[in-house]
Amino acid sequence: MNALRLLLWSAASYGLLLVLVRGLFPSESTPAIFLAGVPLIVIVVMIVQDLAGRATSPADGKTIVTPAIFRGDPVQFLSSQFRVAARASNSYFENVVRMRLRELLTAKVAVETGLDDEIVRQLLIDPGQGLRLLRDEQLYRLLYGPTPGKGLDRIRVIGLAIDLIGAWKG
Repeated sequence: MNALRLLLWSAASYGLLLVLVRGLFPSESTPAIFLAGVPLIVIVVMIVQDLAGRATSPADGKTIVTPAIFRGDPVQFLSSQFRVAARASNSYFENVVRMRLRELLTAKVAVETGLDDEIVRQLLIDPGQGLRLLRDEQLYRLLYGPTPGKGLDRIRVIGLAIDLIGAWKG
């Protein structure tokens, strides 16, 4: 907005200058080059100065280092996750651990059969269609059956489910 205001004031002062100069000189004489060129150069310099004053220079590119969430041994991290799953409430086991295992199975079945993920998910929720699709009652019961007891039963269920999902072929 300031540049536009500056341009309008410059145009008004230039027009006023032309009227005054034309009034002083006879009308049959041609205006000198300084009447056309110098004011235009002054306007350009004023606009460039205004824009340069508002311009910003780019900030130095500082790399932001994001610390990793877990810096320890991945095996220790995984074993701690198994310990949490073994001791956690039934709702945590169902909503976090079992849902993640179901998502792994859904992705594997979708890749193996060529079906869409959402279709596979709907088929697996239905016991009749899920068993027919998987052709593995043990795997289906592990992921869609009752919640196992706490402790070693859950760790056994997780390990067996991972093995069965890995071995499943469409």
